[in-house]
Amino acid sequence: MDIKENAKNVDVWTRGLFILVFGLIFYFLFFLILLVVVFQFVMKLLTTELNSQLLDFSDSLTQYISQILLYITFKTEERPFPYNPWPKAGTASTGSTTKKKVTKKKASKKKTSVKSAASDTDENMNKQD
Repeated sequence: MDIKENAKNVDVWTRGLFILVFGLIFYFLFFLILLVVVFQFVMKLLTTELNSQLLDFSDSLTQYISQILLYITFKTEERPFPYNPWPKAGTASTGSTTKKKVTKKKASKKKTSVKSAASDTDENMNKQD
């Protein structure tokens, strides 16, 4: 296909229109995420707890933003919501919502093993000299 044929192709122009529309939606959602972040921070500061419903909403919202970015960057041909269902919280294919806690004991063991490995390397270097 040459440029003239591409310029007449309705699919190309339709995709361009969707890129503009989803780009504007992304722009709006960026500020919405900022509001969610600030609100969750204030909640954590005041109550030491996070709003679980807002966590679920922000999870599905970030998945939706990911779908938009994948579509407008031509990584996928699958159009985001409203052409597909709204993403559910906790069903992300990338990343994980679970947290790992490192205890002080585990952290100190890691530091000790790194220090001992470094000292072993220094001793081996001194023996070679």
